[in-house]
Amino acid sequence: MASEAGEAGARGSGSRRVRLDPERIVDALLELARREPHERLTFKRIGEELGVDATAMYRHFRNREAMTQAALDRLNRLSVEAGQAVPGGWRARLEAHLLATAELYLTYPALGAEGAVIDPAGPGDAAAVEFLLEVLHEAGLEGGALVRAYAAVSGFALSFSAAMAHEVMRGGEEEAGSEPWITSFGSAHLPDYPLLDANRDALFALSGMDVYRAGIAALLDSVERQGIEHAEADR
Repeated sequence: MASEAGEAGARGSGSRRVRLDPERIVDALLELARREPHERLTFKRIGEELGVDATAMYRHFRNREAMTQAALDRLNRLSVEAGQAVPGGWRARLEAHLLATAELYLTYPALGAEGAVIDPAGPGDAAAVEFLLEVLHEAGLEGGALVRAYAAVSGFALSFSAAMAHEVMRGGEEEAGSEPWITSFGSAHLPDYPLLDANRDALFALSGMDVYRAGIAALLDSVERQGIEHAEADR
């Protein structure tokens, strides 16, 4: 009976049969995440988008988390492709990959908001880890230094990108990534904090993406210095 229900669900509300597979479901999930940035994605909503009963999707994904993993894995693959497409050395490719990660999370915020807590555990995820290790190794790192740099870069990119996506999910009206990093210091008497007071305009002008870019630059500067130090130590 469950099989019959699944077959019926895959036929949708009319007589035309809807062919479901994991790729098509992920396509629909991404389209909804882009079109409805403030909504949490559910089997029911995706079933409506595809014109099938939600139960039909359980033949391909055991639960919502498994479906989200597959979609995040797709985003990982796309961010790797963005990095690989950039000509030049390790730094240009790594920066492009990290910026693509944030841009994809902001394009599909309902997914991106979960990117730091759900492990995709798929080929796209493996490709992203391999890509990071590859460019960091090209920068001159190996062994423990390589793994620590991977942890710092990956952790920063995923957590910060997910946080920005979460801000979009909260319903901010600003363009994704342009939300102010600091909006107010409340009742604080700013002259009591002379450096803050002197730089207040520049601080208030910072957006979330400005902070993300600054973090990337600082991390990559550190990787570059470590690479130079390793090269000099080997001479």
